[in-house]
Amino acid sequence: MKSLRFAVLAVLMISTIAGVAQTLDDAASIRREHWDFGVLTSGGTGLIDRTNVQFIRAGVRVGRVMTGELGKGFARGTFEVDSEIMPLEFVLWNGYRNVYGLGVNPLVMKWNFTRGDKAIPYFLAQGGMLWTTDTVPPGNTSKINFTSGAGVGLNYFLRPTRSVNWDVRATHLSNASLGAHNPGVNASLQFSVGYNWWKQ
Repeated sequence: MKSLRFAVLAVLMISTIAGVAQTLDDAASIRREHWDFGVLTSGGTGLIDRTNVQFIRAGVRVGRVMTGELGKGFARGTFEVDSEIMPLEFVLWNGYRNVYGLGVNPLVMKWNFTRGDKAIPYFLAQGGMLWTTDTVPPGNTSKINFTSGAGVGLNYFLRPTRSVNWDVRATHLSNASLGAHNPGVNASLQFSVGYNWWKQ
C-alpha cells in the first residue's frame, strides 16, 4: 500500500514539474517551425552627413521560423524569414518638404538565439524598397529607393503565443542610379518596437 501511495505521489510530482517547466518556457514557439504575425513602428535619424533627415514608419509583418533549433552553446538558435509592409512611411528633411511613402522589406532574415525562456535576442539582415510621393533625397534624384541594412533585437515573450520586440537597425538608402543623381543616405540609425502573435 505504501508503495502504491509512493508511486501516485511520484507521478503527481513529475506531472507538476513538467507542467511548471512548460509554463516557464514561454518562448517554445520560436524553437520550431512556426508562423508569426506582428505590428511595428519605428523611427530614426540619418548619420554623418545626413543628420538633417529623420524617418518615421509603421506597418505590419509576417514571418516564419524556418528551422528547429540548430547549433550548440551560445550560438544555438533558429533561422527566421520575415516580410514587412510599411503603408505609413515619412521622410522628414529639415529645411525641405516632408515626404510620404510606402516601404516594403520583402526579405528580413533573422537568427534567433534561443537559449532563454522568455528573452530571445536576434540578429537580422534586411533588404527592401521605398516608394515616395516626391524625390528622396531632395533634388534631381528618384521617387524609388532601395534599402538594406543589419541590426540586433530582442523578443520578450509575455506568454507562449505573444511577444513584444525591440530592435535597432543600421540602414542604407540608395536609388541605385535610377535618378540623375544618387546622393542617398549612406547610414541611418532606426529603432523599432513591435507586438507579435505566434500561431499555435
